Amino acid sequence: MECNRTIICGKIVKLGVLRYTPAGVAVIEFTVNHVSRQKEAGLVRQIILDIFAVALGQLALTIAKFKIDSRVKLTGFLNRKSHMNPQLVLHAEHIELI
Repeated sequence: MECNRTIICGKIVKLGVLRYTPAGVAVIEFTVNHVSRQKEAGLVRQIILDIFAVALGQLALTIAKFKIDSRVKLTGFLNRKSHMNPQLVLHAEHIELI
């Protein structure tokens, strides 16, 4: 298996409506805002970004109970949004409040 692992901390700034696939699997889409300072080539850079994320199953049910501005640590893998849409999406596999 190829390496595809992402860990990022931030706050939830958008929280979609919990929905279900035709197979009955819970799905929720949300956006996490990340702000940090990172060192690159000896220089400190200010990092500010929003990352679009999706969670399925029990994790979606858990995230649906979170509130906007909840601070979280999110772990998952990256994929494009769909076959036709190359937008980057973080597929959450684990989330914890921090």
